[in-house]
Amino acid sequence: MTRTFNHSILETIQQRWSARAIDPAPVPEDDVRAVIEAARFAPSCYNEQPWRYLIAQDQPALDTLRAFLSESNRKWAGKAPVLMLVLALNLFERNQQPNRWNQFDTGTSWGFLQLEAWRRGYVTHAMAGFDQDRARKTLHIPGHYDILCMVAMGRHGRPEDLDPLFQAKEQPNTRRDLDSVMLKPDAFLKTDAV
Repeated sequence: MTRTFNHSILETIQQRWSARAIDPAPVPEDDVRAVIEAARFAPSCYNEQPWRYLIAQDQPALDTLRAFLSESNRKWAGKAPVLMLVLALNLFERNQQPNRWNQFDTGTSWGFLQLEAWRRGYVTHAMAGFDQDRARKTLHIPGHYDILCMVAMGRHGRPEDLDPLFQAKEQPNTRRDLDSVMLKPDAFLKTDAV
């Protein structure tokens, strides 16, 4: 599948996609720290930096996080050498009031992380298919953290090692047309707006 770009944008953005074929070879600690370093420098409301990345790289920690994955995601992400649980502090540290921008800011941080990972030759794939309640209970994650997603990270593996169901999906997805995401201020005044 070929992606079409209407404008010249960063090459890393053009090339990056969410692969499922992940090589089980360990990721050097320095590379894991570097992608978190990239995430650390994302902008955030009041510079609160609400993101937290719970990272599993050794076997016991990986086994713990793998147990949270849905059966479907476990089929491919179960071999990933790095799994992350992405959390977002939902209270401002400065005044303990609700931070309604925490997930937006953490999403920006995740965006920085995945671009740096790709630049270093790693694929990352975020997953919503996991048991949040089990993760919260098992890891004793306090309620002032939102549990947003899990991320698998590693070198790109061999597509033929994937379950046949996923082999056909092992390619970049298309994107909506540029004009369909650039709305005008009156977009929702029209009766047929989506």
